[in-house]
Amino acid sequence: MVKNVSRKRNANMKYSLFGILLENIEKRKLKRDILTLAFVSILTKIVIIFITTNVFNSFVDLFDISVYLGYALNTYQGQIPYVDFSIEYPQLALVPILTPLIFAIITQNLNTYLNVYQMFMTILDMLTTLLVYFIALRYYSQKRAFLSGILYATSFSSAYFVITKFDAFPSFLLMLSLFFFIYKRETAGYIWGALAFLAKWFPVFAIPYYLIFDYQNNKPLSYIAKKAAISSAVVIAVMLPFFAYNPSMFIETYKLQIGREPLAHSFIYYINYILSNISHFSLPANAATLLMLIGQIILLYKYYKLNSKSYKSVSIFIFSSIFLFVILNQVFSPQYILWITPFFSLFLLNTSKGVILHYLCQTWFYLEFPLLYNSIYTNGHYYQLGNVFLSIPFLFFTIKFAILFSIAITILKQIDDRPANKNKNQ
Repeated sequence: MVKNVSRKRNANMKYSLFGILLENIEKRKLKRDILTLAFVSILTKIVIIFITTNVFNSFVDLFDISVYLGYALNTYQGQIPYVDFSIEYPQLALVPILTPLIFAIITQNLNTYLNVYQMFMTILDMLTTLLVYFIALRYYSQKRAFLSGILYATSFSSAYFVITKFDAFPSFLLMLSLFFFIYKRETAGYIWGALAFLAKWFPVFAIPYYLIFDYQNNKPLSYIAKKAAISSAVVIAVMLPFFAYNPSMFIETYKLQIGREPLAHSFIYYINYILSNISHFSLPANAATLLMLIGQIILLYKYYKLNSKSYKSVSIFIFSSIFLFVILNQVFSPQYILWITPFFSLFLLNTSKGVILHYLCQTWFYLEFPLLYNSIYTNGHYYQLGNVFLSIPFLFFTIKFAILFSIAITILKQIDDRPANKNKNQ
């Protein structure tokens, strides 16, 4: 009798998801967690729209979606993206851009494009919430994994950008890649990582850490070369047709973001603001790019020397690499918070300070956009309100970057720096 009870209990502690065995979980609780997280994720979107428009009398920004609609209509009229007209995003951005057009054509109503687009992004972000939960199950207990999912699902500033931008798409692909990788489906991890890069640039930083992780886990060089080749083949297969048709137009896509002037919400603009008001000096045009490249090399070297076999550590280094890309990006639009919020949810749950920082960050980004946009700053500059270094815009962005760096430090402290042979966190 005792043996039968024990067997039932052990069976109840395992669950197969896409052929991946999840262990040490309760099936009944798993289903409840999934339904709760999905519900909270959707509810947060509804609440943030209501609060933005009815409580704060602010706006739901539809500018980017109107640009996507323009791209979609160009394609519908027979023009080929990246050949007849340029798009500022990589090729898989066409998936969320063109998919809603199908429904708009069926209904003969352009308003359908907006509705389907926002529904599509909401569903993707709901799936990202579940991926955060499943990734957290690899690091923590089921209860803590659920709380990580809740932390992400209630990220209200990120929720605003989910329904107004397309960044939820590459963020979902990156989390899907990380999910497969840490559950030892490495090939799928590499493929989805490559696909994520084809949606937006930032996910590319995951691939080098996957390669180093495999090397440090004594995978043969032939195995590592094969994975690198698979990722490269996916990228080439998608890019090559567009490049072959019109190389100059294709390259234009990747030149649009290079050499841009720093926007007011970026850290580079903030540094230049300080320097120019102290010494009438600002950073050279390519300084941020150079600093970012040097920083990425240092991070890769640090990870290599760490020689950790912890999945948690590789995840934190991927976050660090993306965070560096964000902080030194000359654009650093507020929606970039979507790229790193999943990592906040995974690694800020350990202390009450971390949770406070998470929601403080969400609050600050929500204040930044949409509430204070065109009030204390516009895309090009801060509004000069009083003393240069005591003005509201300067103090606001000072606090913003202080919050971000505090979060980064809090997460970096969790890197497992024990020698690999003593590291049991797999």
